[in-house]
Amino acid sequence: QLFWEKRLQGLSASDVSEQILKSMELPKGLQAVGPGGTEASLLSAVASALHTSSAPITGQLSAAVEKNPGVWLNASQPLCKAFVVTDDDIRKQEERVQQVRKKLEEALMADILSR
Repeated sequence: QLFWEKRLQGLSASDVSEQILKSMELPKGLQAVGPGGTEASLLSAVASALHTSSAPITGQLSAAVEKNPGVWLNASQPLCKAFVVTDDDIRKQEERVQQVRKKLEEALMADILSR
């Protein structure tokens, strides 16, 4: 189906206690195109593209998709505007990963010490 992500609208993940999990926030440069293009549907499309293909995700490289998203010029890419990941984006993500790893290490050490 052309706009298969629409089938997932309104669904959300939950934990074992059935509490709805907060959805990820996508970078500001990642913008959905197409009918009913929401951040949630874009997240589903990007996750699916990452899962089903080893090719890089670049978005729809033609401006024509903004005029008529039904054309969907590149079916291997999610329906989002073309984007570029900069070195600064990578550096910021690396910093976030290091911060989370440090917090995890501290939490594990506190758990070990409490036993």
